[in-house]
Amino acid sequence: MKPATFAPVYVSLFPHLSEIANKNGYALAAHGSVQRDFDLIAVPWTDDPSSTEVLISEIANYLKIFEDIFGLEMHGPEQKPHGRIAWLLATGFGSAIDISVMPTIKKV
Repeated sequence: MKPATFAPVYVSLFPHLSEIANKNGYALAAHGSVQRDFDLIAVPWTDDPSSTEVLISEIANYLKIFEDIFGLEMHGPEQKPHGRIAWLLATGFGSAIDISVMPTIKKV
């Protein structure tokens, strides 16, 4: 038997995290194995999405549901290839949400 993972928790969080992203003008997608952590990517989807700081702040605020029980640590922002900016939101007991946000392209 394989060891238990946080995959069921991650999957249960996705609908609300996606709503937060959509409200801020981003499409949210999961990638990776969903075993060790929950890898997410937010892609600007509207002409005027919220800043990355607003998006991550609202996601972190939602994840505070874990804070009293497990704790919540926020690491980032960290610059990644192709202009991505990443944050790691550690929700305790080895679980974490690793979210990258793609940059917006300014209209010329």
